[in-house]
Amino acid sequence: MMSDLSFGSLPGLPLAEAGGSFWFPPQSSSVAAGSDFTYDLILWLCIIFFVAICGATMYFMVKYRKRPGHKEEITSTHNTKLELAWSIIPLIILMVVFGISTYWYLEMVTPPNEDVHEIEVTAKQWNWTFTYRDDELLGQGKQFLVPKHLHLIKDRNYQLVMTTPDTDVLHSLFIPAFRVKQDCVPGRYNKLWFRPTKTHTEAGADEGFMLYCTEYCGKDHSEMLGRVFVWDTEAEWAAAVEQDGNIENIKDLVDRGKSIYDQYCKSCHSVDGSDNVGPTWKGLWGKKETMESGETITVDKGYVRESVLEPAKKVVKGYPNSMTPFEWGDQNDAYFEGIYAYMESLKD
Repeated sequence: MMSDLSFGSLPGLPLAEAGGSFWFPPQSSSVAAGSDFTYDLILWLCIIFFVAICGATMYFMVKYRKRPGHKEEITSTHNTKLELAWSIIPLIILMVVFGISTYWYLEMVTPPNEDVHEIEVTAKQWNWTFTYRDDELLGQGKQFLVPKHLHLIKDRNYQLVMTTPDTDVLHSLFIPAFRVKQDCVPGRYNKLWFRPTKTHTEAGADEGFMLYCTEYCGKDHSEMLGRVFVWDTEAEWAAAVEQDGNIENIKDLVDRGKSIYDQYCKSCHSVDGSDNVGPTWKGLWGKKETMESGETITVDKGYVRESVLEPAKKVVKGYPNSMTPFEWGDQNDAYFEGIYAYMESLKD
């Protein structure tokens, strides 16, 4: 799974292939049925009133059309019963829609009091990163950072704790099969809860449910996609998280570094020599750079590691101090090995 995402493409999954209806993919979460019921209620109310109003308009156009020999009739200027009817009936319908939609909204935003599992979500131009921690299933103190793949267990309550770096832009996480959406705001934590009720294979989405960013976030917004995999058992879930989250599964160090670059670095650093928010990586390895402090530094392993972990410590002259620190826990060394190899491959 990791190698697929590293190089990129996540083609869309047509609703028909996922077993969805004309309007939606299959209902696959505890709140999906309420969302669909509210949508269908409003849709059919609109259709009924649209047909009724247009039909009445056409009837009156024909019945009261201007024609030779026809004399206009004197019409009433006021009818209390009629005015009450067209005021009270829409008000009742409005209150019914308001009540039903409020009930399901509260269901969507109020998580259970217990047995809720948290997953950290970081949105960044133009990628999703999911952080998994579970001492029992993954091992004591272990954490895995998985790009673009959200792994869940069927019938388990989840709360996503979502954020975006201060220096990034607004994003929004949307999972159509679950009917859930929440904004990821720079420098702020938002939460979203749901309970998956179908595995991705039960819903006919063998390649996983689609996950989108639905807030325009820059030139590669359309590529900010992901997949949601829902597993039957804890063992399947743990194996999938370890497979996707272990960067060492990419054995070739240059390929590993390119994967890391695509996931975390390409929004600010180019590899073709063009200028960006940060210095280009092309020819950067081994180059001497002047810092804002006036100090001259050689770009080597020590400097790169320090720049990733503490980017504000030494800032290259002419570039803003806007880089977000990165940390990969017990996999730090494996990540840095890939970064070093890829940057060195761009030296010439």
